[in-house]
Amino acid sequence: MRTALLIALLGRLGCEPTFAPSDASGVDAGVEPVAVDAGNDGGRDAGTDAGPPEGLDDFVSYQMAAGGIPGVAAAVVRDGELAWVGTYGYADVEAERPVAADTLFIVASISKTVVAALALQLAEDGVLDLDAPLDDVLPYPVRHPEHGDVPLTARMFFTHTSGLVDNWPALGRVTTEGRDAPMTLAEFAPAYVTPEGSLYASSNFGPSPGTRREYCNAGFGVLGHLLEVAGDGPLEALTEARLFTPLRMDGASWFLRDTDLSRLATPYSWSRRDGFLPNPHYGFAHYPATSLRVSVTGLSRFAIAMLTGEVDGVRVLSDQSVAELGRVQFPRVSGSQAFAWSWRTVGSRRWLAHSGSTYGASALLLIQPEERLAIVLLTNADAYLRSEFGFEDGANAISAIADRLDAEAATLSN
Repeated sequence: MRTALLIALLGRLGCEPTFAPSDASGVDAGVEPVAVDAGNDGGRDAGTDAGPPEGLDDFVSYQMAAGGIPGVAAAVVRDGELAWVGTYGYADVEAERPVAADTLFIVASISKTVVAALALQLAEDGVLDLDAPLDDVLPYPVRHPEHGDVPLTARMFFTHTSGLVDNWPALGRVTTEGRDAPMTLAEFAPAYVTPEGSLYASSNFGPSPGTRREYCNAGFGVLGHLLEVAGDGPLEALTEARLFTPLRMDGASWFLRDTDLSRLATPYSWSRRDGFLPNPHYGFAHYPATSLRVSVTGLSRFAIAMLTGEVDGVRVLSDQSVAELGRVQFPRVSGSQAFAWSWRTVGSRRWLAHSGSTYGASALLLIQPEERLAIVLLTNADAYLRSEFGFEDGANAISAIADRLDAEAATLSN
C-alpha cells in the first residue's frame, strides 16, 4: 500500500524530467569521496559562498554539496573511445563506500534507449515491423478505446504518441518494494491495455493516437512484450545476448536478482533537515521503462554503439539503424522526438539525449552523432524528482556538471 500510494502521489517515477537551468560543471577521476554535510548545505555557508571553483575536481565537489548529491560517476566518449571517466562521492553514505568506475547505478528512463536498440535489431532481422499494428503480432487487441480505427504501432509507442498514458495508481499496484515485481511482461501488457485486464481503465488512454506527444512509461511495458513475441524469448535474455554481452556492458541487468549487490549504489533522497535518506530498490512490472542498472563504463560502451553501431569490432546496429535513432519521427507532432531519444540543447551543443529519474536516482545520457561525442552522468540522488516539487538545487547541479562536461568534451581525458 505504501508503494502504491507513493507512486500515485509522485506520479513521475521513471519519467524524463525537464532539464533545469545551470552554469557549468565537471567531474574528475581518481579523487577521494566528497564529504557532504547534507544537513547544512553541504557544509557551506551561503553568506560566504564565493561561487564555483575553477578546477574541475573542486567544481564538481561544489555542485554535489550544493545539490544534495551523494555520489557521481561520469564519462566522456570521443571518436568511438572512452576518453575520460570520473567518480566522486559515495555509493553508500552509511558504509562510506566510494563510487567507483564499476559501481552500478539505476538509470531509470535511460532504460528505454536499450529497448529501442533491441527493436531496431529485430527490425533489421525482418521479424518486427515498426509501423505495423501491434495486434498483428500480439495475441490480444491493442487499440485506443475511443479511436479503435487507428492502428497503434511500435513507432508510436517509442515516440510517446500512441495515446497510452501512465495510470499511476494502477502501476503502483504492480510495483514492489525491495524485490523484483513478480508480474511478467506477458501478464502486464494485456492487463494494462485490454478491457478485460486487471489494470485496465479508461484513464489508461489519453489523446488520439498520432496527435500529441505524452510521455508514457507503461507503453514500454507493452513494447517489452512485443519484442519478446517478435524475438521469441524473454526480454532480459534478448538484451543480454544481443546487447549486454557483446558490448560488455559491465554488470548491466534488469532485475535485482541478477545484480551484483556489492557494486550497487544505494539510492538516496535528500533534505536540508534530514540529510541523506536511503531509499529501497523497487521492482516494476513495466520494467523496460525504468529498471536498468549499469556502471558508467558499461553505459559508455552502449553510447559508443549508439554513435557508431559497434564497439571493439562487434557490430550491433547497422548504419541505417544508428541514423534512425536520431531521426525526428513525427515532425508535425514533435520537432525534437527521435526514436525513443530526444534532441535537446545542453551547454553549447544540440545532443541526442535521454534522462532518467526515480527514487534516489537521476541520470543523463547524451550523444552527439556528428562529433562522435557522448556524455554519461549517473547519480544516486533524487535530484530530478525533487525538481518536480520545486526544489531545483539538485537538478541545477546536474545541469551544471553536464554543461561543464560539454565545454570540455573535446579535450578531456584521463
